[in-house]
Amino acid sequence: LAGTGIGRRQKLFLGWFGPRGLASIVFAIIIFDAGLPGKETIAVVTACTVLLSVVAHGITAYPLVVALGRGGAERVP
Repeated sequence: LAGTGIGRRQKLFLGWFGPRGLASIVFAIIIFDAGLPGKETIAVVTACTVLLSVVAHGITAYPLVVALGRGGAERVP
């Protein structure tokens, strides 16, 4: 995000909500296709990463949007 001209707070927001879960799945598929050992462990770690990412992002989405001044006064269901 360097050189984009957006502010530091917006960069932090985008960094937090980046494609962590999707990237984890892609890397797991690459490792599976490479035939490396430890596929079961990689599958469990990937699933936990995606699950925790969804939970953490779900919990923090609204407060972070409000903190950036883009959430308005009302909570969206």
